[in-house]
Amino acid sequence: MTDGNENRRSFRVSEDVYIKYDVLTDKEFAEGLERRKLRLGDNDSAQAALVEVESRLSEAMFLMNGEQSALGRCITLMNDKINIAIEQLPALRENKASLARTPAQCCDVGADGMVFSSERQLAVGDKLHLRFLLSSDNRYVECFARVVRLTDPPDTHGNNLPYGIAVEFDNVPPAQREILIQHMFNRESETLRMRRLEIDKANEG
Repeated sequence: MTDGNENRRSFRVSEDVYIKYDVLTDKEFAEGLERRKLRLGDNDSAQAALVEVESRLSEAMFLMNGEQSALGRCITLMNDKINIAIEQLPALRENKASLARTPAQCCDVGADGMVFSSERQLAVGDKLHLRFLLSSDNRYVECFARVVRLTDPPDTHGNNLPYGIAVEFDNVPPAQREILIQHMFNRESETLRMRRLEIDKANEG
Protein backbone atom coordinates (compact mmCIF):
# COMPACT_ATOMS: atom_id res chain seq x y z
CA MET A 1 0.00 0.00 0.00
CA THR A 2 2.90 2.33 0.67
CA ASP A 3 4.15 2.12 -2.91
CA GLY A 4 0.67 2.96 -4.21
CA ASN A 5 0.47 5.99 -1.94
CA GLU A 6 3.90 7.18 -3.04
CA ASN A 7 2.92 6.90 -6.71
CA ARG A 8 -0.21 8.92 -6.10
CA ARG A 9 1.75 11.56 -4.19
CA SER A 10 4.11 12.07 -7.15
CA PHE A 11 1.37 12.06 -9.79
CA ARG A 12 0.41 15.52 -11.09
CA VAL A 13 -2.72 16.54 -12.96
CA SER A 14 -3.61 19.72 -14.81
CA GLU A 15 -7.17 20.80 -14.10
CA ASP A 16 -9.45 23.73 -13.37
CA VAL A 17 -9.33 24.88 -9.74
CA TYR A 18 -11.09 27.62 -7.79
CA ILE A 19 -8.46 29.02 -5.45
CA LYS A 20 -7.95 31.75 -2.87
CA TYR A 21 -4.92 32.43 -0.72
CA ASP A 22 -3.66 34.74 2.02
CA VAL A 23 -0.03 35.51 2.74
CA LEU A 24 0.77 34.71 6.37
CA THR A 25 3.25 36.13 8.84
CA ASP A 26 5.69 33.76 10.50
CA LYS A 27 3.61 33.97 13.67
CA GLU A 28 0.37 33.13 11.87
CA PHE A 29 2.05 30.23 10.09
CA ALA A 30 3.50 28.86 13.32
CA GLU A 31 0.13 28.88 15.10
CA GLY A 32 -1.24 26.26 12.68
CA LEU A 33 -4.39 25.96 10.64
CA GLU A 34 -6.78 24.85 13.39
CA ARG A 35 -5.72 27.61 15.79
CA ARG A 36 -6.06 30.14 12.98
CA LYS A 37 -9.60 28.93 12.24
CA LEU A 38 -10.49 29.13 15.92
CA ARG A 39 -9.09 32.64 16.20
CA LEU A 40 -11.08 33.74 13.15
CA GLY A 41 -14.24 32.02 14.39
CA ASP A 42 -14.22 29.60 11.46
CA ASN A 43 -13.95 26.26 13.23
CA ASP A 44 -16.53 23.53 12.62
CA SER A 45 -15.80 20.42 14.68
CA ALA A 46 -18.60 18.46 12.98
CA GLN A 47 -17.13 19.22 9.58
CA ALA A 48 -13.65 18.19 10.69
CA ALA A 49 -14.93 14.93 12.19
CA LEU A 50 -16.93 14.00 9.09
CA VAL A 51 -14.06 14.77 6.74
CA GLU A 52 -11.78 12.61 8.89
CA VAL A 53 -14.22 9.68 8.74
CA GLU A 54 -14.63 10.18 4.99
CA SER A 55 -10.89 9.89 4.45
CA ARG A 56 -10.67 6.69 6.49
CA LEU A 57 -13.55 5.20 4.54
CA SER A 58 -11.85 6.15 1.28
CA GLU A 59 -8.76 4.22 2.35
CA ALA A 60 -10.89 1.20 3.32
CA MET A 61 -12.71 1.39 -0.01
CA PHE A 62 -9.42 1.22 -1.91
CA LEU A 63 -8.35 -1.89 0.01
CA MET A 64 -11.70 -3.68 0.00
CA ASN A 65 -12.52 -3.12 -3.64
CA GLY A 66 -9.42 -5.12 -4.52
CA GLU A 67 -10.08 -7.93 -2.05
CA GLN A 68 -13.84 -8.24 -1.45
CA SER A 69 -15.90 -6.44 -4.05
CA ALA A 70 -19.27 -6.81 -2.24
CA LEU A 71 -17.93 -5.35 0.98
CA GLY A 72 -16.14 -2.67 -1.01
CA ARG A 73 -19.43 -1.64 -2.61
CA CYS A 74 -21.04 -1.38 0.84
CA ILE A 75 -18.24 0.86 2.06
CA THR A 76 -18.56 2.96 -1.09
CA LEU A 77 -22.25 3.50 -0.34
CA MET A 78 -21.46 4.47 3.25
CA ASN A 79 -18.87 6.90 1.97
CA ASP A 80 -21.37 8.45 -0.43
CA LYS A 81 -23.84 8.81 2.43
CA ILE A 82 -21.29 10.64 4.58
CA ASN A 83 -20.36 12.89 1.64
CA ILE A 84 -24.00 13.94 1.36
CA ALA A 85 -24.00 14.87 5.06
CA ILE A 86 -20.73 16.79 4.69
CA GLU A 87 -22.09 18.75 1.74
CA GLN A 88 -24.98 20.01 3.90
CA LEU A 89 -22.76 21.58 6.57
CA PRO A 90 -23.27 25.38 6.41
CA ALA A 91 -19.58 26.28 6.84
CA LEU A 92 -18.45 23.96 4.05
CA ARG A 93 -21.25 25.01 1.73
CA GLU A 94 -20.39 28.68 2.23
CA ASN A 95 -16.67 28.07 1.65
CA LYS A 96 -17.40 26.18 -1.57
CA ALA A 97 -19.90 28.80 -2.74
CA SER A 98 -17.42 31.59 -2.05
CA LEU A 99 -14.70 29.85 -4.04
CA ALA A 100 -17.04 28.96 -6.91
CA ARG A 101 -17.83 32.65 -7.35
CA THR A 102 -14.18 33.27 -8.31
CA PRO A 103 -12.95 32.51 -11.86
CA ALA A 104 -11.53 29.00 -12.23
CA GLN A 105 -7.92 28.72 -13.30
CA CYS A 106 -5.87 25.87 -14.70
CA CYS A 107 -3.44 24.51 -12.09
CA ASP A 108 -0.98 21.64 -11.82
CA VAL A 109 -2.12 19.72 -8.73
CA GLY A 110 -0.42 16.96 -6.75
CA ALA A 111 -0.88 15.38 -3.34
CA ASP A 112 2.05 17.31 -1.84
CA GLY A 113 1.83 20.62 -3.66
CA MET A 114 0.53 22.57 -6.63
CA VAL A 115 1.37 25.25 -9.19
CA PHE A 116 -1.14 28.06 -9.66
CA SER A 117 -1.24 31.46 -11.31
CA SER A 118 -1.43 34.73 -9.40
CA GLU A 119 -2.13 38.36 -10.17
CA ARG A 120 0.52 39.35 -7.64
CA GLN A 121 4.14 38.33 -7.41
CA LEU A 122 5.15 36.29 -4.39
CA ALA A 123 8.61 35.36 -3.15
CA VAL A 124 10.21 32.00 -2.49
CA GLY A 125 9.70 31.26 1.19
CA ASP A 126 6.38 33.10 1.49
CA LYS A 127 3.89 31.26 3.68
CA LEU A 128 0.29 30.92 2.56
CA HIS A 129 -3.13 29.90 3.76
CA LEU A 130 -4.75 28.13 0.78
CA ARG A 131 -8.38 27.28 0.08
CA PHE A 132 -9.19 25.55 -3.17
CA LEU A 133 -11.95 23.59 -4.85
CA LEU A 134 -11.15 20.92 -7.44
CA SER A 135 -13.69 21.41 -10.21
CA SER A 136 -13.50 17.83 -11.51
CA ASP A 137 -15.02 16.27 -8.37
CA ASN A 138 -15.94 19.26 -6.16
CA ARG A 139 -13.32 18.33 -3.54
CA TYR A 140 -12.56 21.12 -1.05
CA VAL A 141 -9.10 21.46 0.51
CA GLU A 142 -7.82 23.96 3.07
CA CYS A 143 -4.19 23.97 4.18
CA PHE A 144 -1.01 25.96 4.76
CA ALA A 145 1.73 26.02 2.11
CA ARG A 146 5.19 27.42 1.37
CA VAL A 147 6.27 29.00 -1.92
CA VAL A 148 9.14 26.83 -3.20
CA ARG A 149 9.76 28.37 -6.63
CA LEU A 150 8.49 30.86 -9.18
CA THR A 151 7.65 29.55 -12.64
CA ASP A 152 5.59 30.15 -15.75
CA PRO A 153 1.87 30.57 -14.98
CA PRO A 154 -0.04 27.36 -15.82
CA ASP A 155 -3.37 29.14 -16.38
CA THR A 156 -4.64 29.11 -19.96
CA HIS A 157 -7.98 30.86 -19.48
CA GLY A 158 -6.82 34.43 -20.07
CA ASN A 159 -7.50 35.52 -16.50
CA ASN A 160 -4.62 38.03 -16.55
CA LEU A 161 -2.63 36.10 -13.92
CA PRO A 162 0.99 36.71 -14.97
CA TYR A 163 2.86 34.97 -12.14
CA GLY A 164 3.33 31.23 -11.69
CA ILE A 165 3.61 30.11 -8.05
CA ALA A 166 4.76 26.63 -7.04
CA VAL A 167 3.91 25.69 -3.46
CA GLU A 168 4.51 22.75 -1.18
CA PHE A 169 1.73 21.90 1.25
CA ASP A 170 2.76 22.11 4.90
CA ASN A 171 1.41 19.99 7.78
CA VAL A 172 -1.70 19.00 5.85
CA PRO A 173 -4.21 17.27 8.18
CA PRO A 174 -4.42 13.51 7.46
CA ALA A 175 -8.01 13.76 6.22
CA GLN A 176 -7.14 16.54 3.78
CA ARG A 177 -4.06 14.69 2.55
CA GLU A 178 -6.10 11.55 1.93
CA ILE A 179 -8.58 13.61 -0.11
CA LEU A 180 -5.70 14.71 -2.33
CA ILE A 181 -4.19 11.21 -2.58
CA GLN A 182 -7.54 9.68 -3.50
CA HIS A 183 -8.07 12.44 -6.06
CA MET A 184 -4.69 11.71 -7.65
CA PHE A 185 -5.51 7.99 -7.72
CA ASN A 186 -8.86 8.59 -9.42
CA ARG A 187 -7.40 10.96 -11.99
CA GLU A 188 -4.47 8.64 -12.72
CA SER A 189 -6.87 5.71 -13.20
CA GLU A 190 -8.97 7.79 -15.59
CA THR A 191 -5.88 8.88 -17.52
CA LEU A 192 -4.72 5.26 -17.91
CA ARG A 193 -8.20 4.19 -18.98
CA MET A 194 -8.32 6.86 -21.68
CA ARG A 195 -4.87 5.86 -22.92
CA ARG A 196 -5.96 2.22 -23.19
CA LEU A 197 -9.04 3.28 -25.16
CA GLU A 198 -6.88 5.32 -27.53
CA ILE A 199 -4.50 2.37 -28.03
CA ASP A 200 -7.39 -0.01 -28.63
CA LYS A 201 -8.93 2.40 -31.13
CA ALA A 202 -5.62 2.78 -32.96
CA ASN A 203 -5.17 -1.00 -33.11
CA GLU A 204 -8.67 -1.42 -34.51
CA GLY A 205 -7.89 1.09 -37.24
